[in-house]
Amino acid sequence: MATHSKIVSLEEAISTVPDGASLTGGGFAHSHQPLAFFRGLIKAGRKDLTLMGVAECWVAEFLAAAGVLKRAYFSNFMFEGYGRCRRFSEGVENGTIEVEDHSHFGMVMRLMASGLGLPFMPLKAMAGTDILNQPGFEEPGEKARFLPSPFGNGNVTVVSPLQPDFAIIHAARADKHGNVQLFGTTSVVEEQARAARTVIVTVEEIVDTDVIREQPSLTIIPGLMVDMIVHVPYGAHPTGVYGYYEHDSEHLAEYYHASRSPEDTAKWLDRWVFRMSDHWSYLDTVGARKLLSLRVDPHLGYLSKEKTDA
Repeated sequence: MATHSKIVSLEEAISTVPDGASLTGGGFAHSHQPLAFFRGLIKAGRKDLTLMGVAECWVAEFLAAAGVLKRAYFSNFMFEGYGRCRRFSEGVENGTIEVEDHSHFGMVMRLMASGLGLPFMPLKAMAGTDILNQPGFEEPGEKARFLPSPFGNGNVTVVSPLQPDFAIIHAARADKHGNVQLFGTTSVVEEQARAARTVIVTVEEIVDTDVIREQPSLTIIPGLMVDMIVHVPYGAHPTGVYGYYEHDSEHLAEYYHASRSPEDTAKWLDRWVFRMSDHWSYLDTVGARKLLSLRVDPHLGYLSKEKTDA
């Protein structure tokens, strides 16, 4: 019996995202951020995007650096081990990027409320903080309110749902039906995928469904929630993917140094985004030697000491 495949090309997936779309991107810090997709989105000329982000700092920074980020609902964007996201921070400071600030948990609860189809989600976090006292572009009552607990013990904070138009996730592997697996830390990709209207997942590998069934506990996003699957090896570079490759610290440091000035940032984007004909051109420019040096020990899930000392 013929079965429907959800596999599409990277270009086809990118073409479904219009100007003005709201997006949430998977990943945390230097891990499994869907940067191949967002490089392609920037190169395609998208503009006026809204990011509903938790900790996808490199996604936020690249969108801000390219001047295509209009608004951000977020909890914290920073480069761990480096410092602040300079182009994102600059955009906030000069008013070209509007922001709505949250705690990590507050942002996740807004996505979870959407994913569960609930009108709000109660939480303790953010109460009595300037996150609520100093609202951004939302009306204060649209973002959060205080309600008396129906079970006593005072008031609780409730936050409204957020539904991104698109969730862009990078994961380890998937089958053609869209059953997605990710090893190691998963961040909040499940909540992001459940909240979004459309879910696009880029993966390191496409595998048979029988392989997925061998470890069903790793299937963090089932196929019924996924709209498109894209095979993109090294799709998180220069961030890493547990079990496949480490983050490229030299490449990340190169960008962070360039981000010291808008002019050097523009040169970096021209070299690593706008001059690239496609993702394969990007990988060729990074070079096989560098990419292979990042590959992890498949049994350990990370680079062995012997390899890092070599």
